[in-house]
Amino acid sequence: MANQQLFKSTFQEINNNVQDEEFYFQWHITERCNLRCSHCYQNDYSSPSELSIEGLKSIADKITDALIMWKKDGRIAITGGEPFIRKDLFNLLNYLEQKPEIKKIGILTNGTLIKNNVHALENLTKLHYIQLSLEGGKEKNDEIRGKGVFDRVIESTNLLKNADLPVRWMVTLHKGNVEEVPHIIDLALENKVDFLTFERLIPIGSGKTMDNNVLSPQELSEVFEYVVKRSNEEYSKGSPLTILKLRALWVLIDPKSAEKNAQTPIQKEVGASCSIGNDSICILPDATVLPCRRLPIPIGNLKEDSLFKIWYTSPLLWEIRNKNNLKGNCKDCEYVPRCGGCRAMAYSVTGDYLAEDPQCWKQIKVIV
Repeated sequence: MANQQLFKSTFQEINNNVQDEEFYFQWHITERCNLRCSHCYQNDYSSPSELSIEGLKSIADKITDALIMWKKDGRIAITGGEPFIRKDLFNLLNYLEQKPEIKKIGILTNGTLIKNNVHALENLTKLHYIQLSLEGGKEKNDEIRGKGVFDRVIESTNLLKNADLPVRWMVTLHKGNVEEVPHIIDLALENKVDFLTFERLIPIGSGKTMDNNVLSPQELSEVFEYVVKRSNEEYSKGSPLTILKLRALWVLIDPKSAEKNAQTPIQKEVGASCSIGNDSICILPDATVLPCRRLPIPIGNLKEDSLFKIWYTSPLLWEIRNKNNLKGNCKDCEYVPRCGGCRAMAYSVTGDYLAEDPQCWKQIKVIV
């Protein structure tokens, strides 16, 4: 394998091609959760090997060491399981607040345990957003996430908004809730949500039993088209809601947005290449490192190795960084710089993370 200096120079080349000077960490501090959502990517909810608060702080130190070396700003999303289950959550958050290298902190939660934590959240100076999960209207959401969850998410949203805290809703799209999308957007507007993001169901973990609910390429194309249409309409009305579309395949809805000189904010917000091996990493409760939470292939452990070592010596990361390794319709696709397909979806369906994205509709639909 090439020496560390080559790794370092190659990573610098990657950095030079990325406008965003942030590095993103999705950090799962527990697998314990008070819900059992049908599409969950977890297999287990006991989290026997989760780190103590001192262990978490040690990982935080390794994160900042890497950021200093890379001269990058850090953006961390703390999640679980359900992160508010940990009584020492704010101990960790306050520790991260003291790190000058950490610029933004997000919290990904199911939204059911917010009520008694709003004041503590108000005291965080680096809080970028709080993401709550919602899968549709009351009946559909509670079918997927549990009875009474919809009302608690709406209550939490209102509490956070009343405290002037930034709220993001996340929706996991599949055949069971795709028809709820118009209603979800209406609900987001009604509840003054700041950001709305639609993720695709990746059938792993408990969600493996839902592999028949993965949207077909045609179905995904249609819902993405609708979301972009609504996004444009709300933007033209001056709505404060931002619908995030920075994921693989979105660019196919508006190929002009792949151009470097896209003229409108809407165009610039559509499409993004897979971040694996580029500017993000996932950390599990026992310090295992994954390339992405939905690509469950361990590439190291931060109790044993530095982030620097894991980042530069993982064969998987180097395979994915080289877009010439992509297969099928993803190979040589002109939209690779703003797409490249989802490696996690490819792996969950085919067992090969370099395979084409099985939900891509580029070959079955003429893009006008």
